[in-house]
Amino acid sequence: MLRLRTPTSHAWLAAVLGDLNAFIKDHAANERKASASAVQLAVQYPDRRPLVAAMVELAREEMEHFVRVYGVLVARDQTLAPDGPDPYMSALRQMIRKGNVMEYLLDRLLVFGIVEARSCERFTLLAEAVPDPELRELYADLMRAEARHHSLFVRLAHDLVSTQAVAARLNQLLDAEAIIVDALPPRSAVH
Repeated sequence: MLRLRTPTSHAWLAAVLGDLNAFIKDHAANERKASASAVQLAVQYPDRRPLVAAMVELAREEMEHFVRVYGVLVARDQTLAPDGPDPYMSALRQMIRKGNVMEYLLDRLLVFGIVEARSCERFTLLAEAVPDPELRELYADLMRAEARHHSLFVRLAHDLVSTQAVAARLNQLLDAEAIIVDALPPRSAVH
């Protein structure tokens, strides 16, 4: 598992438990966006068959997660929320190099892998703390999925460039992600 440089704060968990409905709405939006991002990667790199196959499967799984989280919203008599800015993702996207096609793809894969690792960590916290047993089970299940997704993105990065190049860039992005996480105020959102 990817070693995040900084743990999620207790204040984040308190914010989520203080407004669980807002969190679940944000979580639904994140699952939908993750599915769309996987489709986008598949379409943008049609000649990379292993990447396309992996992203098609990932898009399907993320959409299944969206359906599950939407079911939780309905059961709680809630609705989907309109999309809003995600300061975490906005900051991470700024770290993606855009000048070279290979660097751009590598950075996207590694950033997505880091996002999955952070989600895994946070779903683990929720699975241990949320009072509703059905939600605990959901987040325990999704935590395992996020771990698989993290590994998938890192494996795909290794298919592009050398192990040393992946490690060097991953270390840079992990350092940046830690600064981002530590600087953001806690809110009832996945990130």
